[in-house]
Amino acid sequence: MNRRHPSALLLGLVLACGGAAETTFPGTIELDESDAAPLVGGRIVELRVQEGDSVTAGDTVAILTQTTLPAAVEERRARLAQARAHLADLRRGSRAAELDRAAAELAAAEAEADRTARDLARAEGLKDGVIAAQEYDRIKAAADAAARRRDAARATLDLAREGSRSDQVRAAEAEVATAEALLAGARADLGELAVLAAVSGIVLGRHADPGEVVAAGTPLATIGDAAHRWVRVYLPAALVATLPANAAAEITVAESPSRRAAEPPVRGHLLSVNAKAEFTPRAALTEEERADLLFAARVGFDSAPAGFRPGLPVIVRFPVKPAP
Repeated sequence: MNRRHPSALLLGLVLACGGAAETTFPGTIELDESDAAPLVGGRIVELRVQEGDSVTAGDTVAILTQTTLPAAVEERRARLAQARAHLADLRRGSRAAELDRAAAELAAAEAEADRTARDLARAEGLKDGVIAAQEYDRIKAAADAAARRRDAARATLDLAREGSRSDQVRAAEAEVATAEALLAGARADLGELAVLAAVSGIVLGRHADPGEVVAAGTPLATIGDAAHRWVRVYLPAALVATLPANAAAEITVAESPSRRAAEPPVRGHLLSVNAKAEFTPRAALTEEERADLLFAARVGFDSAPAGFRPGLPVIVRFPVKPAP
């Protein structure tokens, strides 16, 4: 059973009717496409474009809303303020009132330690038969406890005078940096609720409506980049094997041969050829089957006329002859 690719049949029809050389092929003008999609999910409040509208890069295509984002921004702003206050307190060190209180506590502890030490010294001379052993033990325990409180108060005053340790300051600085990053992320998400056009061009499709809830990355509209028009054309394997890179091409509107002859062709060049054939027989052994192998190619314009709109059928001619 002979299977012919639709593009191969169209190619044969054009060549038979137009009398063109075998380096002349039908094609269609197309655009590079860009989807306008949000980076965060939300409900669409407004979709400002319709199919066929012209947009400029940076124009607002849609506006979304997300009820939790404003609260998240405020919560992270409060966390940042708290982290900064803690860091400032550590860097400032102990205040004068704190130092005075620590010094007073040390003085009281030293006085108590001195008093209990004197009591213990007197008890040392009386413990042999004058005072009970239980009473001596009580006096000695009180002296030991007072000495420990004095040592603790002295250590507290020394720490207050030295200020915060460097590792505490570094930890607080890390907390501030983390809070700043979280706040920046929340603000960025809030800004992404406005979906902008990435390129200037024509709206080729609108894929959502106001009121819909969409996930991050859902295309809301497709924009064709008017500055990057090109022709999609299907080329036979024999020609693909002989065309050099950036081969010159001539492009004309697919009208009657007489009108095409009256208008000079638009110059272009071969941009790329797909590596995979559009139609591959199960066993491409005969010449007829090999002729069915067509490769999709892109042909760019050196300077595209304004009238060459997307979807317009054109004829592409390569002014070279394929090898026999």
